[in-house]
Amino acid sequence: MSTRNLRSPQSAHMEASPIVPCPGLACLACGMPVGCQRLHRTAWAWAHLGVRPVGCPGLLIPPSDLVYLVHLLPAYRHARHYLGFAERSGLPKRLREHATSDAQGARLLRVALAAGGDFELTRLWVGTRKLERQLKQRKATPRLLCPACPNPIRQADSQQVPALLSGTAW
Repeated sequence: MSTRNLRSPQSAHMEASPIVPCPGLACLACGMPVGCQRLHRTAWAWAHLGVRPVGCPGLLIPPSDLVYLVHLLPAYRHARHYLGFAERSGLPKRLREHATSDAQGARLLRVALAAGGDFELTRLWVGTRKLERQLKQRKATPRLLCPACPNPIRQADSQQVPALLSGTAW
């Protein structure tokens, strides 16, 4: 029996998480789209969406403000999502603050982690605190925008989600 095809539990645990794309954000060195990837329970990093192009000296992220959506695993009481804001592309640092239950992290995420839960980053937008506030005021928006949640509206009408973010919908 060949052991090459068998995967050890350690190798399965070490597989990289998917990269969550950030539409509108690109590497300053090569112009390739970027996203954020979970490296460890408490560590995230920026990554090229594909293989780093030949000639790109390294990943350079512009100092952009970002709005992010995390999905709680499992849901904590009634809450399934947390919508937050990170200044000047400080998203990996902000997610680490949440994951380490630091006083800087959001209380909802601290109590969910203390209860034995976890969270995953599911969506990113280039935007300001104004966009974060607009999305939060729409109460059901996280559920409608989360790719980890089954959503009959999103599946039935693909135009519904972009309409939520258009300037006329506010």
